Parts: sequence; C-alpha cells; structure tokens
Amino acid sequence: MLGSVEVQAEGRRIRTGGPKRRTLLAALLLQPDTVVPDERLIDLVWGERPPRGARAQLQGHVHGLRKALGADTIHRSGCGYRAVVPEGATDLGVFERSLALAAADRAADRLDEAARTLRLGLALWTGPALSGVTPALAEHARPALEESRLRAREELYEVELRRGRAASVVAELRTLCADHPTRESLTGLLMSALHRSGRTGEALAAYAALRAVLAEELGTDPGAELRRLHLDLLHANEPGREGDGDREPPRTGRARVRPAELPLAVGRLVGRAAEMGALDRALDADRADGRSTTVFLLTGVAGVGKSALALHWGASVRDRFRDGQVYVDLHGSTPGRKPTPTGDALRQLLRSLGVDPGDLPTDACELAKLFRSVTADQCLLFLLDDADSVEQVAPLLAGGRGSAVLVTSRNDLTGLVAFFGAHPVRLDVLTRESAMELFAGVAGVPAVDAAAVAGIVEECGYLPLSVRLAAATLAVRTLYGDRVRRFARGGTAGAVDLSAGPMPPARDPAVC
Repeated sequence: MLGSVEVQAEGRRIRTGGPKRRTLLAALLLQPDTVVPDERLIDLVWGERPPRGARAQLQGHVHGLRKALGADTIHRSGCGYRAVVPEGATDLGVFERSLALAAADRAADRLDEAARTLRLGLALWTGPALSGVTPALAEHARPALEESRLRAREELYEVELRRGRAASVVAELRTLCADHPTRESLTGLLMSALHRSGRTGEALAAYAALRAVLAEELGTDPGAELRRLHLDLLHANEPGREGDGDREPPRTGRARVRPAELPLAVGRLVGRAAEMGALDRALDADRADGRSTTVFLLTGVAGVGKSALALHWGASVRDRFRDGQVYVDLHGSTPGRKPTPTGDALRQLLRSLGVDPGDLPTDACELAKLFRSVTADQCLLFLLDDADSVEQVAPLLAGGRGSAVLVTSRNDLTGLVAFFGAHPVRLDVLTRESAMELFAGVAGVPAVDAAAVAGIVEECGYLPLSVRLAAATLAVRTLYGDRVRRFARGGTAGAVDLSAGPMPPARDPAVC
C-alpha cells in the first residue's frame, strides 16, 4: 500500500480487480483484524454518491477478493467485514514495525542500527501511498500515511546528525524543505546540518527564507524553538559561545511522551455509522481547505451516546494526529459539582502537553496565550467532554494545522457554530432495530426473544446508555430463554430507573 495497491505472492503479482476492489482491500487492510462497517466501506469505495444496490456490489467485490486471496482472508462480522492477515504481510505493517524498532534503538543510543532500520522502512515506499484507489479513500487515508513517511525521514536525519553525518544529508533536506516550505522542523534540521558542515551563513539564509514564507502565506513567525536555534547560530562565533550552535536539532515530538488520554471506548458502537462518516468527511474537507483547527460539536440528551461516539471516533483516527490525543472532562452536567473553570482546564491541558507545572502562569488569559503557543505547531486531537458553555470552551480552542477539537454537551452551544465554525452533530435516540442490536450484543439474548427485547428497549426510550445498562443487568443475572420475558414484564425498572429521566453518562474515574 506504500505506493500502488497490489498483492504479491512468491514474487508473482495476483490480480485483484479494478480500482473499487483495490479500494475495498486497502480500506480493510488499513484496519487489520478490525470490523469495518458496510456503510463506511461504501463511503470509501463510492464516495458521497453511492449507486443503488451498493451493498450488493460490495458483497460482489468481497466475493471476488476472497476468490483471489483465499476465503479466510476476509470475514463477515456483524454489519461489516474484517481482514485477517499474518503479521508482516503488508508493507505498511512492516514500515510501522520499523519505526518502533528504530525508536527503541534511538532510546538505547544504538544510532547505527536506528539509521539502518529507518532506511529499510523508508525503502518500502515506491510512490504516493494508496495509488490506484478511488478518490474517497485516497483523500481520507493518504495524508496520514504520507505524514508518517515524512516523520520517519525527519527521524532519520536527526539520527544522522547525531552520528556526525551532517554533510551527507544537506542535499536531501534541501529537497524536502522545498517540497514542504512551511514545515519548521525540516528547516531546523537543515539549519543544523548546514552549520555543522561549516555553512552557517547558508543556515541563517534558510531561516530567513522560512520566516518570509510564513509571513506571506500564514501571517505568522517561526516558533520559539526555531528562533532559539537561529539566535544560537547568530552568536556561534562570539567569545565564550563556542558550540551554542551545535545544540540538538529541534525534535519532531517523539522524544516526549505522546499523549494518548482518551478513555477506553465503551463496548461496540451501534447505529452511528452515519455520524462517524460525517465526522470523517468534515475533517477531510477542513484539512483539504487548509483550515488550522476543525471543531466538532456533539449534542444530545443525557445517555444518548455523545461521549461514546466521540471516543470511538477518536480511537478510529488516532494515527491522523501525529502529536497525540488529549482529554479533559469539563463537568458541565455532573450532579453536585460545578463546571470546571477554564483556568483549571487550561492547566490540565498544558500539563498533558508536557509543560512543567512550575512554569504555568496564574492568570487565565496568560494561560490561554501559553496554550496557543504550545499547540501552534502540533497536530492534536482534543476531546472536551461535557461542556457547559461557549465561554468555558472558547479559550480551549487551539492547535496547529490539522488539529481537531471534539466538544460534547447537553446544551446547544450555538455560539461555537456561529463564531468558531464548529460542525454540529446532533445525536438522536437509536432506532428500534439498532437498540435491539445493542441490547442483544450486551445481554447475549437469542433471537427467539425478539419481541421481549423490543419491549425492553422501548421502555428504555431507545437511549443507548439505558439500553446498555438494562442489558448488562440481564447478563449479570444470567436470565435467558423465557426468563427474558419476565424481565421485560417487571425487571426493567430494577435495572434502570427511567422515571427520573435520562441517566448521566458514566465518567472515567481514572481521568483527573
């Protein structure tokens, strides 16, 4: 997949079919051993205007792939398909494994091994990722893959600089900087390589060129780390300043812990394929338009599954946010607790991003300025869960190009849409069919009890949380067979008290 999408066995190319079939195969292999819903596959294969009978055509393409690759390669599971392939069977899997091995070598200061492993991994790329697939999949998945490739090259050049091979990477870095003229980390590496090769004047010229491009195209200046490197080079030849220009090049973010704070998504997500697709498409569109930060607003009544949808989507796009995912609970509707003050939320976010607590200012406005500075060059996903008001959330909207913020709230927060261009996603209760599917999946109820299950989910108001808790109560009590009907007649109230209205979503006690 790191080039043209094709299949080989023992050096022989296997014919898999046309672009749609290659797209289907690639979409499944991008998430190996993970069920990809039919609706999602249809979106990726045909885009926003699938033909009538797309589901039948999808089944036909799956049949063709099974015939070409083996019946055990693609499995039907629930309302989707999953690909089962051995470890190391895809070039993408081998590439990701190479990155992990190189990171371990770097941590252990085995620089020769790290450089060799990174070059072997990068050699797997034969062209733009996912060539030959439909535009819908290419637009969705290619940017993240190409970003991984670029990050790997940055890591390789960092290693080469540490190995004392600065002169050998100058030409490659110049080419990359020309291809990515606003990427500060690449310019920092080029400046370090030029300086260590005795070409400090050219290093300063590279900084000046970047500053001019940023001012003209983005209306901004280089970041603080690159400015410090620039000052080091300016004073490198002053008495008493020998070696200042030989500081480590700006890091690409791998040296610190990459935040991955999203709580574990609850169970299997049912009946939300349309909303998941809408989030994917909005992110793709904003990135294509060059928007710096995408904001989503997920609203709905308590228990309708706002946090569940946000967590599932966040898990599905983790690789699209190179600098990590950050979570904060704003407690907008937590009983007996006041909403989290904006200053406290900013302190939590900054600590998550590696800022020393001792360096945090006390003033909320200064905290917001620091937060914007820290996130300006990072691609992050923020989940601001259970927001109370626009005033609480607005200072928390920051991040570099490609970042995204998911805000969940029981309140409409129309100001986020009006003033910050948030994409609104209003969640309704589940359909009866989806609610029954959710109940059956949690409780393990056999199909013969469909009528009883229908009554239970109706009493639960088709709210996902209520349905899930009722099903869990049934499962814990191990009530099966005709006892499900007894539960439907009189046991539901013992599982979920619906008289008090929708239940508040569960909170992760480990998040603080």
